[in-house]
Amino acid sequence: MHHDINFIHHNAIYHIMHDHQAYRELVQVAVEHALLDMGPPELARVKTKLKENFGITTEDVFDHPEYLKTVLYELFGDASSDIVYTMRRVFDKSINEEPIQKFIQIIEN
Repeated sequence: MHHDINFIHHNAIYHIMHDHQAYRELVQVAVEHALLDMGPPELARVKTKLKENFGITTEDVFDHPEYLKTVLYELFGDASSDIVYTMRRVFDKSINEEPIQKFIQIIEN
């Protein structure tokens, strides 16, 4: 019996970690897609600033939305809201999932 509980517990942790990685990848795709919409140089500028200012990549922005928000606003000012709008379209139905809502909330406010 004890063995089954361990398996279930381990499995739940695996799913939580797996979901977290899936959200990280989804956010990375949405950010990169939105920036590529503006042009490849814009994506490069954001990647450079994230790396120089915060030591992260677009793969890390799900865990650090405040860094992305800062970089987008520094580079694009009010136009950063257009980038967020495009990201929302990329998220599609996932926009209703709590981790994505939290992410969007941080970068919008």
